Amino acid sequence: MRYHELIELYKKKELSEQERQRVEQDIERQEAISEYLFEREEQETLELGFAQEEKAEHADQKADEFTRRVNRAIRRAFIKMGAVVCAVTLVIVLLLLFVLPEAVSMFYYDPGKIVGENEYGGTTNQMSLDMAVYTELMVPGEYRYNVQVDDRGYGDYDITIYQNVSFTETFTNVAGRIEKNNLQLYDVNQLRRPTGNIFGWFQMAPEEGETLTELAENGQGDDGYFFSAAGDREQATETLNSLDENGLYYAYVTLDRLMPYDEYMAFMDEIINNDELAASDIWCAPITWREPVAWENDDTERLILSNLGFYINSSSGADVDWNREKYPDLVLRASGDESGSRRDEMEEQIRDADRAAEHFAVMLDYMAEQEEFLEMMPDAETPVNLSEAADYVRENGLTVYGFGCMANKETLLKINDMEGVYSIAVEKLK
Repeated sequence: MRYHELIELYKKKELSEQERQRVEQDIERQEAISEYLFEREEQETLELGFAQEEKAEHADQKADEFTRRVNRAIRRAFIKMGAVVCAVTLVIVLLLLFVLPEAVSMFYYDPGKIVGENEYGGTTNQMSLDMAVYTELMVPGEYRYNVQVDDRGYGDYDITIYQNVSFTETFTNVAGRIEKNNLQLYDVNQLRRPTGNIFGWFQMAPEEGETLTELAENGQGDDGYFFSAAGDREQATETLNSLDENGLYYAYVTLDRLMPYDEYMAFMDEIINNDELAASDIWCAPITWREPVAWENDDTERLILSNLGFYINSSSGADVDWNREKYPDLVLRASGDESGSRRDEMEEQIRDADRAAEHFAVMLDYMAEQEEFLEMMPDAETPVNLSEAADYVRENGLTVYGFGCMANKETLLKINDMEGVYSIAVEKLK
């Protein structure tokens, strides 16, 4: 009999007592086995659940750790990127603030460039030296050699041109601005060159030994007119007589004859060594160019008056220094050279025709090389004209047609009466 049939009989209570006990024992044994298996399975299930939970928790921890690492990496990347951006930005800002302005300025005239230094540590900037040479050559009576420069970058500068010496108790400084080689002076009347016809030899074509008096009487001049700024001798004398007795003037004295430099210096000795004549800041105006007269068939040449010159007894020295090897004796009366044997040497040099001519030519050479400076100055000669003037002086020496000086009315009237003087034009000192 199968055990399944035996169980059915047990349920119907049709088994014998012995069989019934045997089946109950089997059932009890089976229940005990089932309970054991259930408890075991439950334990294994719990252990598996714990293991899975632990595994899941570990996986979560790994995921969290990975996320944290990714976030840290991202943060580090952003920090590095921010640092790089800040560094690049800082570099750009520094370039804009410090490097770029200087780089741009390199393409333009730099008035503050140091061009000389003396033994005491003092320095000379570019525009101070340029202005010293320029005003001596072209603006008699307005000799200036001290320019303060404020660099604003990008080729732009604020400048102040100081008046170092005044004879009127008033110092007139000239302020202005340079913007990329464009000069703007706030007082355009300052540093103005004298008019081209300030001396009476303007437009004249003299023959050898001919005086200005003779030329004027013969009606020579452009179209027969006499174009001197002071007029003829009578007109100029009348102007002198009308001057203020207490005024101080810068005068442009036209010589009646063209004088070789040695003769001119002998003539000036009569003024310099005369105690009754108070003339200073004497400025010599030599011929720097002639050209043939188109309507003449002979060798007659017209004087081209650029009114370029140099001082022969400036009242004070210029506080400047420069490349003395390249431009020897560019400024004869530089500060530091005004004592002892050097002063005597300068006086000797200015009296010697050949050495004075070379000094004048060196000034012209220097100024001709300052092209950017000359382009800024509204009335300046061109570099070509200055170079040609230097060549003319070296080839022909110095022949003087006039001079400038500072004096009062009394002195000017006495000079006007001297033999060899044709006329005097005056400007009142500012």
